[in-house]
Amino acid sequence: MADHCPVQTSAVYVLGCNSRAAMPPPSPPSPRMTADIADELCTPIQELSLDTVDSSAAEPAAATKTTDDASSATSISRSSSSSSSLPPDLHRPSLSSPITTAPATAAGSPLITAADLDLDLDLDMCRSDARLAGAVHVLATEANALQSVAHLYGSSASARQGFHRAVDAIVHTQTAYPAGKLIVVGVGKSGHIGRKLAATFNSLAVPASFVHPTEALHGDLGHVRSNDCLLFITYSGKTQELVSLLPHVDPSLPLILLTAHVPTETCDLVQHRQEFHRSATAVGPTILLPAPIPVEEAVSFGVSAPTTSTTTALAVGDALAIVAGNELHSAVGGVGSVFKRNHPGGAIGETTRTQAGPAAGNDQIRHLAPPGASIPVLKAAEAAVCADILHAGYNNAAAKGWVRVVGQSPDDASMSVDGIAPPSRTRALAPIELARPVAGRVRPHPEWLLRSSRSTDGSAAGLDTPSCVVIAVVDHAKAGELVGVLELKDLLDA
Repeated sequence: MADHCPVQTSAVYVLGCNSRAAMPPPSPPSPRMTADIADELCTPIQELSLDTVDSSAAEPAAATKTTDDASSATSISRSSSSSSSLPPDLHRPSLSSPITTAPATAAGSPLITAADLDLDLDLDMCRSDARLAGAVHVLATEANALQSVAHLYGSSASARQGFHRAVDAIVHTQTAYPAGKLIVVGVGKSGHIGRKLAATFNSLAVPASFVHPTEALHGDLGHVRSNDCLLFITYSGKTQELVSLLPHVDPSLPLILLTAHVPTETCDLVQHRQEFHRSATAVGPTILLPAPIPVEEAVSFGVSAPTTSTTTALAVGDALAIVAGNELHSAVGGVGSVFKRNHPGGAIGETTRTQAGPAAGNDQIRHLAPPGASIPVLKAAEAAVCADILHAGYNNAAAKGWVRVVGQSPDDASMSVDGIAPPSRTRALAPIELARPVAGRVRPHPEWLLRSSRSTDGSAAGLDTPSCVVIAVVDHAKAGELVGVLELKDLLDA
């Protein structure tokens, strides 16, 4: 070849010259080379060319610098194993510093630098910030919608009136005789909200059922009775499935519409009900329960998926359930006590038992009954009168009015009497009865209802017996020893 090509090996040997610092060899060429790449590789590299050696180091070879130099240069060894067969005029140059080579990489693959890694981390952080920004936007949008609907019910007269009428309709349905239930109807996402609201009403002891409008048209209408109340959930106010159901429900039932409309004039379902039931003799009230959102979901999120609207509908429905439950159960300790009874399981039930603390272990009836040892005993039953019972009960406060009566039967001297006078009967004595025998005011032992001292309030209160029945609390571990006595109404009042 006329041109001098550099030797591309891992070691370089120079003919008869002084040693010089070695240069690291280039990376091996790609195994797949095009014609252009091959020509480029054959271009002389000045750093490794023998022509660049200075004159003082190349004097022995200057006179013989001909085309034979190129051929003699090809005798350079490619491995350490061939060094023993080198000609005498060749020697390995000494290295002033170790040769360093770059790590092998795939052909054509760029090396990754620290700057590249920093750039990747910046991109990941940007993506993470964008995600969180989107999440915060959704949460803030729905929170603003809830604030908006709360302001609506605090300032709008029509919204406030609608809520009052909705609560009245539910309370009236539950307190009427026979009592009715709340029928919740919805389809799609509104149907899912309806199922949740029905479950919430039931947990608060407000009987409710969810009915799918399509299933109602295929037989489930039999679940709706003449004393029920309807709750339709529809954001648009014109859901076709609900419009199709309207002509087939009892027109006398009250209808609550949980919708985005505030005035009744803009709600299609209100207009349809008036048209369908125009000839009906009795038409129940149509109550609008507004749950609007300030900004449409397509504008807030770029998609019309029910998000903010369902959150608002759920919140208004929860408010309706809590308020109605409080009004229906205000006389029995509030809706909280009712919910505790209806939700004994799960983490909520466990929390309720934990919050009850030590008192939770005192729910056994022996803690309600006055001790048997404190009950006074009135002997000579054959001669005792009701005034004696009143006197004995008054003088023993620990007995809470209980008096035990023993002795012979006034009707048969051969028979003994062992009975007890409940405090409710003693309190009911009229003045004229104080001189009468105690026989009519005493519950004999065979009529006592025996219950274990470890029975709970709830299990004993479920007895299907008159409230004046005497419950004798006994300890089976001590051969049926009398621990105390109480009346069934004491359990009901506990």
